Amino acid sequence: MARAKRAAGQVNQTKALKNQVLEYAKDYEVQMIAGGNQSVSIAFIQDANAFREKLIQSSIEMDGQIQGLSRASEDTLKTATQARMRTRGLTKLVDKMKLEARKKKAKAELNLFEDNYAARASANSGTKDA
Repeated sequence: MARAKRAAGQVNQTKALKNQVLEYAKDYEVQMIAGGNQSVSIAFIQDANAFREKLIQSSIEMDGQIQGLSRASEDTLKTATQARMRTRGLTKLVDKMKLEARKKKAKAELNLFEDNYAARASANSGTKDA
């Protein structure tokens, strides 16, 4: 289960990083537009646009990583859940076997008690001087 939580944490971390990269790309876009309105040099606008494009491209590449991590997280969670179910099943089986053993022991004690009682009750029956 700890592995599944770690894998889910990695997925969330990567998604957060992707969102942060996209926010940076938006900031550069805003700077480009503001620079265009304030007569900033073309070189600055081109550099800002190129960097923005690289940020967008890296966020697109992160999608593949996120999908891979998501699949790994789901597989890990599935494996952990199966292991937990097997453990629960084995625990139930052991508990059932213990219960059956207690029932057999209780029944054997009851039978022994009944046999002893029957023997005492019938000890004086029969022919003494026959």
